[in-house]
Amino acid sequence: MLNFRLAKARPFISSARRGVPSICRRATAKPGDYCQVHYTGTLDDGSIFDSSRGRDPLEFVIGAGKVIKGFDRAVTGLVTGGTRKQRVEPAEAYGEADANAIISFPVSQAPDGLKPGVKVQLSNGMIASVKAMDKEVITLDLNHELAGKALTFDVELVRLVPSERLQRATFAAGCFWGPELAFQRVPGVLETEVGYSNGQTKNPTYEDVCGGDTGHAEVVQVMYDPDVVSYERLLEEFWARHNPTDLNRQGNDVGTQYRSAIFTHTAEQMEAALKSKVAVQAKYKEPVVTQVEPLDNYSPAEPYHQQYLARGGRFGRPQSPAKECNDPIRCYG
Repeated sequence: MLNFRLAKARPFISSARRGVPSICRRATAKPGDYCQVHYTGTLDDGSIFDSSRGRDPLEFVIGAGKVIKGFDRAVTGLVTGGTRKQRVEPAEAYGEADANAIISFPVSQAPDGLKPGVKVQLSNGMIASVKAMDKEVITLDLNHELAGKALTFDVELVRLVPSERLQRATFAAGCFWGPELAFQRVPGVLETEVGYSNGQTKNPTYEDVCGGDTGHAEVVQVMYDPDVVSYERLLEEFWARHNPTDLNRQGNDVGTQYRSAIFTHTAEQMEAALKSKVAVQAKYKEPVVTQVEPLDNYSPAEPYHQQYLARGGRFGRPQSPAKECNDPIRCYG
């Protein structure tokens, strides 16, 4: 049985720009760099299907799979302030429409309020549109709304942080949704991703991890600019987000996947984490049970878990990821 809910249309990810001559040698965008981009996307008939102008720029790591391939390619080679207008064929956009991605099921399995053209979110996080319906059957189209279409992007590279400057940190502090939102709000944090780490099974699913047999912890992995935020500041946020004296639980969440842990990427992080743990222990009578060990066997969680609270959580009420926002975090939405 399909589980889904009505979904708001969301802007999709894409776009880039043409270099500007400069006397000084300036960094050009390459795979692995973090960037912020403004864009306007048009179809062959000249209609605008999306634009970041008038809202925050799109941000992503080039080549990390968060945007379509054509958009990565459009940004690559630009300098900050550079622009480019580029056409992207379906093969590097959303592919050709697939007839097998059109499915039908009984009306009795659907919520009220559906009608042709309405978008719904399935239980696996996919967005589909209602293609047709009658008294007995509903037909969904799982193809992206831009499948089979060529796209043209007018893009501008607003900010660029070279990959050589980027660093990552990984923390486990119970259910990963709340800690991720907390780290999203920290200035200098450029990107967050929730996942599973330091277990035995390769590429576990959420269900595998919840079973408690894989040894993984739910974690949030943070990509940050050390010129803006220190690792020590991230440690402060980590300790503030949970009770490090609770063994294998946070609140009502119980199991080894909810353990407190700092998974380090470098020897310097290991030293800082151990020092920080000693300092935190002085604040508690009970032992701090937080594990500190090198990162091992990390894999990202399923797409529907990513930025879960910022996207609305289970109740469809988005919580602000704005920098320095101090609104209380509703851990489950």
